[in-house]
Amino acid sequence: MKNIIFIAPPAAGKGTQSKMLHEKYGYIHLSSGDLLRAYSNSNNKLGLVVKNIIAKGELVSDDIMLEIINKELISIKGKPFILDGFPRTLKQAQALEELLSDNYEVIYLKLSQADAIKRIEGRLTCSCGKTYNLNVTKLLPKQQGICDNCGKKLIKRNDDNIETFIIRYNNFINNTKVLIDYYKDKNKLHIIDVNRDIFDIFDDISRIVAND
Repeated sequence: MKNIIFIAPPAAGKGTQSKMLHEKYGYIHLSSGDLLRAYSNSNNKLGLVVKNIIAKGELVSDDIMLEIINKELISIKGKPFILDGFPRTLKQAQALEELLSDNYEVIYLKLSQADAIKRIEGRLTCSCGKTYNLNVTKLLPKQQGICDNCGKKLIKRNDDNIETFIIRYNNFINNTKVLIDYYKDKNKLHIIDVNRDIFDIFDDISRIVAND
């Protein structure tokens, strides 16, 4: 299976697709945000450095991010993986190229701002990490307001408001154009329209990663 770099605006459903890829193919989901949180909560040397940077409200440097990603890639011992949230800059992409073999594809989950707003208006989350959506039939909880997995009450994220979301979406579009152009030039970019059934999207992704 090909490894995956996901490029996706907020609300594009990369979490749902990552979960489906894990369940069917055993993909390891490496989220830069989750990794930084995990390292900042650890007591090792690198973790203390990350914790100090985050506490100051600063951005983690490219070198530190690459060190973290490299450690994770070594630890999974050749299992297929999804990179989510990394790279974010051209410099990171170029450095990452040295860590990866050619066995990867970049998947851009394309979603317009208008469609993304519809999604976040109906999105609910659980503290266990599972996400639902009141505007998507197949993502409705079985019991209204209750998580299927753990039975806890579903909540709306603080950043799922229109004003904050539009800022996040526009920042994504502005910051990732250079990455899209970079991977397009390398013939590694696949653009998938995600304003449709999640299983049709998954089928498209499966065909990309299984194409040797």
